[in-house]
Amino acid sequence: MKLHDTLVEILLKTYEINSGWTEERKLREALKKLDVSVYTQQDGTQVLVSSQQLNEAQRKIELELQRQRGE
Repeated sequence: MKLHDTLVEILLKTYEINSGWTEERKLREALKKLDVSVYTQQDGTQVLVSSQQLNEAQRKIELELQRQRGE
């Protein structure tokens, strides 16, 4: 299973912000808090994504579908 590009960016940002502390404690804690989900792309490929970003995208899609239905 691969990491989605957006998750790679989140990991890099997390490393950039939290690295350099003794025994990398701060980075280790930040990575432990990171919540990821499996997402199946349209081509069937499964990738790991940020759960927060996945939930936000699902909310946007649901709102758009409601708007299209006139709800």
